[in-house]
Amino acid sequence: MRTLVSLALLLLVAAPVRAAEVQFTASVDQTTVGLGETFQLNLTVQGEGMLSAPRPGLPALPDFNVLGSSSSQSTSISFVNGQVKKQSSITFVYGLSAKKLGRLVIPPCKLTYEGKEYATQPIEITVVKAPQGQAQPVPQPPGMRAPAGNVPIEGNVVLAATPSRRTVYAGEPVIVEIALGTRLRIADGGWAEVPAFDGFWAEKVFDATRLDFQRRTIEGKSYDVAPLKTVALFPLAPGEVTIKPLAFNVAVVVPSRDPFGFFGGTQTVRVESKPVTIRVLPLPEKDKPKEFNGGVGRFTLAAALDRSSTTNSEPVNLTLRVSGSGNLRMIEKPALPAVPGLRILDPEIKDDIRAGADGVHGTKTFRYPVIPQADGRYAIPVIRMAYFDPTSKSYRLLQAGPFECTASGSVASAPLAEASGLKVLGSDIEYIKADARGLEITPLDPPAWPNLLYLVSLAFLGGAVWYRGHAQRLLSDRGYARKVRSSGLARTRLRQAESFLGRKDERGFHAALSAAVVGYVGDRFNIDTQAMTKDRLRAELEGLRVAPETVNELLAILARCEVAQFSPDRAGADDAHQLLRKTRDALGRL
Repeated sequence: MRTLVSLALLLLVAAPVRAAEVQFTASVDQTTVGLGETFQLNLTVQGEGMLSAPRPGLPALPDFNVLGSSSSQSTSISFVNGQVKKQSSITFVYGLSAKKLGRLVIPPCKLTYEGKEYATQPIEITVVKAPQGQAQPVPQPPGMRAPAGNVPIEGNVVLAATPSRRTVYAGEPVIVEIALGTRLRIADGGWAEVPAFDGFWAEKVFDATRLDFQRRTIEGKSYDVAPLKTVALFPLAPGEVTIKPLAFNVAVVVPSRDPFGFFGGTQTVRVESKPVTIRVLPLPEKDKPKEFNGGVGRFTLAAALDRSSTTNSEPVNLTLRVSGSGNLRMIEKPALPAVPGLRILDPEIKDDIRAGADGVHGTKTFRYPVIPQADGRYAIPVIRMAYFDPTSKSYRLLQAGPFECTASGSVASAPLAEASGLKVLGSDIEYIKADARGLEITPLDPPAWPNLLYLVSLAFLGGAVWYRGHAQRLLSDRGYARKVRSSGLARTRLRQAESFLGRKDERGFHAALSAAVVGYVGDRFNIDTQAMTKDRLRAELEGLRVAPETVNELLAILARCEVAQFSPDRAGADDAHQLLRKTRDALGRL
């Protein structure tokens, strides 16, 4: 009797499963939404014996923004009155937001499945004014990705260059922040053109090493914004100076067309910022002091001699330090008054400057070597320097000194080498060895083994190039990724099936073995096999020119696994081990 029941089960499983009527419905998570508020449209395809359903077509939605989409699937198998029933359900979720107030209608959505067309009912949405302070259309929630065919790039990905001010004096800094704003999902990005700021002296403040998004508003619209670069720009001359458009490449994530949404590619998009014009005012000529040396900002001046006396015409160093905020790098050396009997050389200049979001701060140091030409007591008069303060729109005068020093044992017209600290310490030299026999002989021909390093480096370079292409293809080519990973996944699933067998869990063993076969076939040939009938699976494999005996063996394995899940008493341990060996052999032949 048990044998007859098992044979009947085999015939039922092997028989073609005729697809029942498919149900296609639409629903929303809320029917009253605020203007610009995100809500969900759910399209559900459900049926018995259903194959993988195609993605439904959205109707024209002129009154809505389509912000992104995702999908989920569930499958249930039941055994009722001697029949195996498989119920599948796929839900496609779309994020929408309304463009205007009032009563809006989402038209019927359509689905074509196995030559038959299905349509949902229309849905009415009431759009009210958004609560005070609520953001305008927001990016998609986590896990939702924007399909390139429905969401235009324009307006959803922007590159903004925002200056701290648009009217400045020549030499006054402008802090410019360059940021990427997006309503789509971004995988990566990089500069299409390295920013060049003609007409400005540029000081780097910040350069992003990764995209770190935060919610912000650009031109009245809400975006996820990642700062890319912040720079302090110092205009070099008066007039209207334009920051030219900057270009940035972004990789926008494009979801896969399959209903499971496991893999997706990227679409590279070039975005450009708008040109920004800065009005540069000239520095006033009225009351401009002769001590002005180019400084624009707010500064202090400090000066000191490193010592008050010197002998043998050794130089005394006079150090001037200009500290504060502004165009420190553009400040020229202060003019020192001439002092009879002292020779003042050109200074050594050092900068210690830090650029931040609030401007450029630091110190500029001028170190003047002063060489006495005769003995005596010398006085260096007060040193003056002027700068322009853009806050008060006036010139400020700084001063330091006077300074005194004494000199003794001076030599007239002392050589300049002494000014840099060079001295002749002695006349002794190290003689060349006269005994040539004591010298070691150094071979001129280099050893051959370092040449192997070139071959190794070339091999590493070739491997790196291959791996980069392989990794990129894994991200962009779903079929290639599934094929590459198919063998590893199959081995993992077969080991899992073997572990069930070791625990004498025959139901789990047959379920895992069936999943290994179906998963490997789907991954190997990039086809969706989860909801396929055996007749459709046979047709797919025969279309791929798989050997008929292999196809028959795979289908027989699936049939045996399905029956064994519902009548495990029929299968024994020996049969299970033999079935596992047959499965490995059949998958190996693929």
